[in-house]
Amino acid sequence: MHQDIVPLCAADIQDQLKKRFAYLSGGRGQDGSPVITFPDYPAFSEIPDKEFQNVMTYLTSIPSLQDAGIGFILVIDRRRDKWTSVKASVLRIAASFPANLQLVLVLRPTGFFQRTLSDIAFKFNRDDFKMKVPVI
Repeated sequence: MHQDIVPLCAADIQDQLKKRFAYLSGGRGQDGSPVITFPDYPAFSEIPDKEFQNVMTYLTSIPSLQDAGIGFILVIDRRRDKWTSVKASVLRIAASFPANLQLVLVLRPTGFFQRTLSDIAFKFNRDDFKMKVPVI
């Protein structure tokens, strides 16, 4: 979703950043791709779209244009979630991420039933994500 992106300052969205539903970890891929982490955040689905977009715009503006141009690697920790929440989170991020995505890694649910369901569901829903999403 590339649109006219207005630069944001951390001070402008400090309350949104304090929630830490996503952060730039400082990690890099082999090719220098910046890593954005989405930790376990139970209220992820309740974050307003504007707030989500503000944080994503800010985080993707921090790396240099060269590094951001390579694409971002996302690590989404949903080990304590249910499959339906995992799918909703991945679809939301993919639909509104304001920069290039190189890779999305999902830490799958750890409960036996949810883990099994996520394995099966990811096989059948890969086309829904329209990106490479390995499940770890």
